[in-house]
Amino acid sequence: MNPKSNFLFKIPIMFMIVFFVIPLALTVVWSVFERTMFWMEPAFTLFSYENFFFSSRLENFLSSMMHSSISVIFAFFIGFPIAIFIRRRVKKVAQHRVMLLFILPFMVSEIIRIFALRPILSRNGVVNSFLMDMNIIDSPFSIFVFTPTGVVIGEIVSFLPFMIFSTFLALEAIPNYIFEVCSDLGVNRKRMFLDIFFPLAAPGLFAGSVFIFVNGIGIALIPTILGGPGSVNAGLIATQAIIALDFPLAMAVSAIMMFTLMGLLYIGHRLFNLTKLLEPIS
Repeated sequence: MNPKSNFLFKIPIMFMIVFFVIPLALTVVWSVFERTMFWMEPAFTLFSYENFFFSSRLENFLSSMMHSSISVIFAFFIGFPIAIFIRRRVKKVAQHRVMLLFILPFMVSEIIRIFALRPILSRNGVVNSFLMDMNIIDSPFSIFVFTPTGVVIGEIVSFLPFMIFSTFLALEAIPNYIFEVCSDLGVNRKRMFLDIFFPLAAPGLFAGSVFIFVNGIGIALIPTILGGPGSVNAGLIATQAIIALDFPLAMAVSAIMMFTLMGLLYIGHRLFNLTKLLEPIS
């Protein structure tokens, strides 16, 4: 390999170091700086972390973690069967086209996608109108928006495609002959699910779960638009800190989220070896 080609391969690594690794490292460093009137100055103080852990912010953070966990559970029960259906029932030539349908919504701005849920989930929205027209309910529900339920629904709708995509990616690595052998041996669907689909899809399921969980506690748009004034997650806490010019607190919240993500990825890699997600199954 000539030096020019070698340099081209190093460009992505350099890009990640400059625009990802270094900013994350600086986030941790700045989180212990001392707040000034409009910025911060070098120091070593844990005041920002104390301000987070010994206030209502911690309760809000834990509440957002619970809501995100619920979203992960629902996304699992919705997304996993869809991924299995696409992998087993859709023709091979059409599988990627079907997956593209789940990716298309992400070509629309996130704020538009989330805000579009309000006329659907509101008291006079499509869901309540349909339920009342079908005589399923007598009065419209008020739990779909401006409540924790609205936040969970928003997270599921926003991030479900990632659960489907990552799970399908793991299932795609399973050779077709494995299913043929199971059929020839008369393996029932329950055993096939427990012994083949679930174990081999575990890295993809975990990757999708982490993505939904981390984004659920980090994206401020969902609780702002669907959760009302009482819904706060880590992303909203950081946003409010920036508005208040408390940059060390915003950095501390970002660092806490970063360490949470790193901890989850470490656990997932130890349990499932996430590198298998991109490797064919032999």
